Amino acid sequence: MVAGGVFDKYRGWRRSKSLLDKNKSNKVLHVLKENIDFLQKLIDTIPNPIFYKDCKGIYQGCNRAFESYIGKEKSQVIGKNVHELSSYELSSTYYKMDEELFLHPGVQNYESCVQYADGTQHDVIFDKATYTNTNNEIAGLVGVITDITERKKMELELKRSTEKLNDILEQIVRAMATVTETRDMYTAGHQRRVSELAVAIAHEMQMSDEVIKSVQVAGMLHDIGKIAVPAEILTKPNALSTHEFGIIREHAEAGYLILSSIEFPWPIAEIVYQHHERVNGTGYPKGLKGEEMLLPAKIIAVADVVEAMSSHRPYRASQGIVQAILEINSNRGSLYDEEVVLACIKVFEKKAPFTLENG
Repeated sequence: MVAGGVFDKYRGWRRSKSLLDKNKSNKVLHVLKENIDFLQKLIDTIPNPIFYKDCKGIYQGCNRAFESYIGKEKSQVIGKNVHELSSYELSSTYYKMDEELFLHPGVQNYESCVQYADGTQHDVIFDKATYTNTNNEIAGLVGVITDITERKKMELELKRSTEKLNDILEQIVRAMATVTETRDMYTAGHQRRVSELAVAIAHEMQMSDEVIKSVQVAGMLHDIGKIAVPAEILTKPNALSTHEFGIIREHAEAGYLILSSIEFPWPIAEIVYQHHERVNGTGYPKGLKGEEMLLPAKIIAVADVVEAMSSHRPYRASQGIVQAILEINSNRGSLYDEEVVLACIKVFEKKAPFTLENG
């Protein structure tokens, strides 16, 4: 009886322990389920489509936004791969990305154009990252889709607006240049040719697009200050007197005053102000030296001399390109920036030589 009582107590203890363990397990499972439900509700509130797959590319879950995106309920998504689900179009990059991500864990993203379940085309960004299990082994990947269709539309509209403004700006610049040249028919086309040569030099020097654009605009307007010079001096058929030349020299400052009131995206007024400066300080109107000069001004200074010497003037015949090149080359490093001069020479030495065409 004693032994039987002990065994009965032992069996009773085992049953109690088993019930306790079962209760603990049930509680753990209940907590886990609550956590999973909470996480699911959490990702369901996120407006971006979210999904996660295992290492074989099989969907293990998603949020409501992904259901709307793909046009299927979660129960129809889980256990399928993308080929089985796709009623929308994806580039081959999408599939390659999954494969590469498992080989090289981390985060990857790329843009694509996809067709939503409702048939509409959308620009999206796919962000994908691998996740690991408790053994720190890659268990699958999670993906987030961001719709950038509206952003793309805004970027396109902004680009079109910018292009339109640039076109208007270019038309205004050309109109201003034409006004200058109508007062000095002997040098008609001079500003355009200087601008074209200056741009070619800037390209040869591998300048940025912004510098090249500033050179182009400043070249077209570098003599706009001649509006303030009396017409009889501009069109005088013989050599200018010292006094007359002094008046001509004022065109750089006059150009600066005209252009400084316009808010260009580049320092056009200052470039125009400096285009008769020389790197050794012997130029005008300020006598600037070397690094005190803006690079675009150094480029236009060289282009201006080359174009002027190679063009006909009422008081002298054209001296030609060869003589103009000799002039800037013999004075490179003293009057003219050395790098600019070498670039200018290369422009004329190329197989398809640059020409300063009239017209």
